Amino acid sequence: MAWKRRVLILCVAWLVAVATDLSAAPLAAGSSSRSGAFIAYSQDRDLRNKMLRAAEGALGEWAKVHETKAGSAAPIVLNDKTRAFMPKGGEPVVPLLFETEAGMKVQVDVYDQGAIESGAFEAGLFSALALHAMHSEETPRAGKAFDLPPRWFIEGLVEELRRSRDGTPDGVYSALIQSGRPPELDAFFRQKPEILDAASLVLYRAQAVSLLLVLRKAQESKKGFAALLANPSFSRGGVEPVLSAFPSLASRSALSKLWTLNIARSSMPPLMASLTVEQSERELAGVLKSVKAGQDLSEAAKAQGGAFLMRECAVRIFNLEFRSHPLFQPILEEYRNIATQLARRPKAPVAAKIKELEETRSQLVERSQKIADYLNWFEVTQIDEPPSLRDEKSSRSGAMPFNNPYALYLDSLEARGW
Repeated sequence: MAWKRRVLILCVAWLVAVATDLSAAPLAAGSSSRSGAFIAYSQDRDLRNKMLRAAEGALGEWAKVHETKAGSAAPIVLNDKTRAFMPKGGEPVVPLLFETEAGMKVQVDVYDQGAIESGAFEAGLFSALALHAMHSEETPRAGKAFDLPPRWFIEGLVEELRRSRDGTPDGVYSALIQSGRPPELDAFFRQKPEILDAASLVLYRAQAVSLLLVLRKAQESKKGFAALLANPSFSRGGVEPVLSAFPSLASRSALSKLWTLNIARSSMPPLMASLTVEQSERELAGVLKSVKAGQDLSEAAKAQGGAFLMRECAVRIFNLEFRSHPLFQPILEEYRNIATQLARRPKAPVAAKIKELEETRSQLVERSQKIADYLNWFEVTQIDEPPSLRDEKSSRSGAMPFNNPYALYLDSLEARGW
């Protein structure tokens, strides 16, 4: 009987320890979104607000493809787990589906705060909204696996939301059309974006958002998306569920032609000029700041979820390359290569390369600013010359022609007797 008493004592001690730990740990504070469709739990008030703002933005984009919203009676839970341990190789944002006594519960666990800036959080939100729509009629029983929507659908929604905020990256579609291999619909559905490099992922997202726009313009529109989400085979991907939900597209060939045409139309030369060197520098600094979060780039790669963040960093830099000033593009390409390398090997020795790049960036911005200052000075100080004076100077016998700005400016002053 002595061993039973020891076991009982150990059990009581364990229960007391757990109770003490639970009573000492503060409960996570919760806040509801404006629409009532989301509730965020986090001790960090700023993080709660960030999650809710991003969630409301995603909900507005979701309304373009689906009429129903997550109701306030069963809001989607946004759960801050940035202080918890993320399993090795896991995603920084994980959508979950539970069966409760009250019915279905959809939750989004956030393991890395940087995911909110990179677009991974929006992907989790759209997955959660899709799960809510896919299982609204019948919730999977507890313990049973559930299917997530295909990646092309989620990536298309995220890319469209990103472009509504940041604009379409110039040149992406042109690169897709001029790549030597016209896009193939079946090959697109077979791709796995989670294993693509930065350049391939940018092109994949361009194709995904093009397909989404084609479906949105179809006769069925939101009814088609509702039928697509209700189709059990939708999560397995492929073109068949799409054709079944959108019968007006008639055939695989017709869908492929509309999709390719949409990509071709989007590949027209951009009307907007490229960014200046200073604008390119500011945008790159913003990308790096959101990824590094106050630490060195190589250290950020070694941190929790670092490989994912480096991959998204490379994608954002590649998007910036299409819009940046031509002088700045080689620098962006080097940063993209470093981020890609760190995504594969977080401990890669890149400190020397990063230091050299930072010096080159500083020198390029400084020289660009000096050139801009000189041009501004010259524009302010130059004096318009009457045509008669220019003709007189050009007819001087034996005079060497000086066409540089300084010589012309001095000639102008001399002609006026100054």
